[in-house]
Amino acid sequence: MIIGVIGAFDEEVEKFIEMFSLELKEDKIWTIYTGKFQDKKLVVCRSGIGKVNSGAMTQYLISNYHVDLIINSGCAGSLLSKVKIMDVIISSYVTYHDFLPSRIMEYSVPEQGKVQASTKLIHLAEQALDNLEVTNYFVAPIASGDSFVTDSTMRDNIYEATGAYAVDMESASIGHIAKLNSIPFLSLRTISDFSDGEEDFEVIAAYKSSQLVKEIIQLL
Repeated sequence: MIIGVIGAFDEEVEKFIEMFSLELKEDKIWTIYTGKFQDKKLVVCRSGIGKVNSGAMTQYLISNYHVDLIINSGCAGSLLSKVKIMDVIISSYVTYHDFLPSRIMEYSVPEQGKVQASTKLIHLAEQALDNLEVTNYFVAPIASGDSFVTDSTMRDNIYEATGAYAVDMESASIGHIAKLNSIPFLSLRTISDFSDGEEDFEVIAAYKSSQLVKEIIQLL
């Protein structure tokens, strides 16, 4: 089994390098690390921030490393008061908040713009959280767009438009490309902030996500 793991920035991938003793793969464009864990081959990469970077990275992993599944790991902003910092979001589906008007997204994106994550990976993520005795999590939609969400008005508008519990800049494009290629995917994000431009705990949140992804990989 070949497992692809995508993080947007250094802090979202560096813990994987340490945990799995990964080696840097020389590449002209991307920062990619490879290694083995149990009987699985791991391909961990830093895509860069934003939908184009993460979408292109996803296709590159599929076309050149022939991954069997993709897990997106990292941090995200909360869109709801009940979703607290350090809560975990397992993607039920991913969608865009900046693909407007939404009626265009409905026929231009797989599954009418609500790209469903792998049911098997969702169940494994829940099992991993249970094994680690993590109870503060939600299986819920994640919305993505090419902008930092730093004020409450924008945050609330995104929730009203999408129903998502969390917002980031990569999950939807990763899911979009994975779905076009019939590759199972999951986005697992730990909440780092309230999407209001205030306190941000992205490094701690990213590390928590990486620990959870390791547990999922062990269960595969």
